[in-house]
Amino acid sequence: MTFQSADMENTTIGELLRETRIKRGLDLLAVAEETKISPRNLQAIEDGNFSTLPAEVFTRGFYIMYARMLSLDPDEVLTMYGLERKKSPKTGIHTTPPPNRLAQDMANMAERPTSLPSSYFCLVVFIFLLFGAFLCWYFSWNPASFLSEKLRSLEEPQIEQVMNEETEQEKPELNFAAAMAEAPQPFEKRSLFSPSTVTAATTQPIEYPKAPMGVPVQPRYSVNAVFQEETSLSLQIDDQSEHTLAGKSGESITWHAGKKITITLPGDTKTRLTLNNIPVELPQATNDTIRLSIPEDLLR
Repeated sequence: MTFQSADMENTTIGELLRETRIKRGLDLLAVAEETKISPRNLQAIEDGNFSTLPAEVFTRGFYIMYARMLSLDPDEVLTMYGLERKKSPKTGIHTTPPPNRLAQDMANMAERPTSLPSSYFCLVVFIFLLFGAFLCWYFSWNPASFLSEKLRSLEEPQIEQVMNEETEQEKPELNFAAAMAEAPQPFEKRSLFSPSTVTAATTQPIEYPKAPMGVPVQPRYSVNAVFQEETSLSLQIDDQSEHTLAGKSGESITWHAGKKITITLPGDTKTRLTLNNIPVELPQATNDTIRLSIPEDLLR
């Protein structure tokens, strides 16, 4: 950028540099960071305070760097500086600064940018992240899935433990027709126990009539229901009349029968049934209800 002659006559070099800096939206600290000239010397340049500036060779270098930083013509800036310095009083001008001032000015000019440490730190962090991503890709390890599994295990430890126990105790399904064929033959009519709101943990054993040899007669069918939610059902055991029961969530109920047992459940029930400790697969729902008749449905 060149200057008009009228501007050079009416404006000092310090005012010109200051106005140009302000128009570019810069402050003295930003200029000092870019040029490595101390803010004190920059202020002296803009104020035209030549007496506080260092030796002539350093001062001219400051003006050249300042002009280049503001995209001004260094030669014209030096010309204006020379004219103004010749007009300024000679008193107090130091042709050679004291040693301590000279050393400080040299240090300011050779000062390393303050942004380097933070740049190095960001670069190191980026390299570590890149290396970690490579390891995850190489070993096919997904940290998001790992954290999700850990959080899930902390939130539902009891549910997971129950599922593991049920898996260990799970038995393969057997052929119900064969199981029924091997079951004991029908026995004489007896009084059966039909709990409604009592869990298996509190159900007392049932005493059945004893055979002539003194051995207790066992029921032919023993059905256990485990409720996952509150469920209403209808139950008919042997020749007894059908009645309605209500099972609570987490409750386990066992019924015993000698001839047959019929259970009617809602179509969307999550209740799990076992017959003689063998899991029972519920039939398809009809009219939003599931009706299971033992042993008829199991022998089909």
